[in-house]
Amino acid sequence: MTRIYGDEAELYDIAFDWDVAAEADWLVERLGPACRHVLEPGCGTGRLLAALAERGLEVTGLDLSERMVAYARERVPDAHVVVADMTDFDLGRQFEGAMCAISTVSLLSPEGFARHLDAMARHLEHGGRYLVQQGLVGDAADLWRSEWEAERGEVRLHVLFEALGRDPVLPSERSRSRVEILSGPRAGEIVEDLHSTTYWTPETWHAVVDASPFVQAACHDGSLPERPAVELHSGGYLWHELVAP
Repeated sequence: MTRIYGDEAELYDIAFDWDVAAEADWLVERLGPACRHVLEPGCGTGRLLAALAERGLEVTGLDLSERMVAYARERVPDAHVVVADMTDFDLGRQFEGAMCAISTVSLLSPEGFARHLDAMARHLEHGGRYLVQQGLVGDAADLWRSEWEAERGEVRLHVLFEALGRDPVLPSERSRSRVEILSGPRAGEIVEDLHSTTYWTPETWHAVVDASPFVQAACHDGSLPERPAVELHSGGYLWHELVAP
């Protein structure tokens, strides 16, 4: 596990601290009025858990990082948050709905994602929605780069995430993250990680989902405010609406 996704929970939370209110409203709408208990695998520091709890849902999260789980528990005291591997877990109950944001499933291999979907199907009631945010790329897609600044209190960060290359055989993507602490008690420190993730094309995504217990009911373009349903295609910010058997 890399530092930014494991040990550096506070830096991660500051770096990705954008307003999730509109997204949380949409998630509640898509999960439907019958969904009162929602599961988030790969919950990180609990930003979306908190937003969904504020909207009246009972929330459960899991993450592989003990520090992320501790941060999420402090943020959402009423949530049930556990340390667990999202490819192999047993919470002893089922949920009416689930969601997984910011391309978290790209941290899994295709085989790991298949195991994850099996585990999620065991934890969702019949017909329960699983909303998964994961971008898809074409084979000839350009390498991406994202750079921004973030701050909270006296801490100010310069954040860079960039793709370095792709191996279409695996298929895997190499990327780098660099978080420079510009001010605050740790000013001058740099947290830099190399990442190896799965990159998904429409074809490889279809293959794993079609072989899973789930049915893909819709794909939504998360880059637009209304998040309309679209045909499954390459795009950087797609929400996949999967339905449990």
